Amino acid sequence: MIKTLTNVLKQDKEKFAVPRKVQDIIPVRSIWTDGVFMTGKNKFSKMWRFTDINYAVASRDDKAGMFLGYSELLNSLDSGCTAKITINTTAG
Repeated sequence: MIKTLTNVLKQDKEKFAVPRKVQDIIPVRSIWTDGVFMTGKNKFSKMWRFTDINYAVASRDDKAGMFLGYSELLNSLDSGCTAKITINTTAG
């Protein structure tokens, strides 16, 4: 497991270039109509936004559905890929 992770991290490195202008800081190279962004040589990004998900007051069936959906997302990722999941919660 450690060797696999080490190999993935070694392959993940891209040459860093100092940006010359503000537009160069944004790492988007191209955008497809399905919402997938190309952000590097072999790196892609996609973002989903969920609104009004309140796990604390959801019914037992809704909680089970949310959990199964999240676990399905995690299981869909290949074991050799790197992924970043950001959860941003705001009150208001």
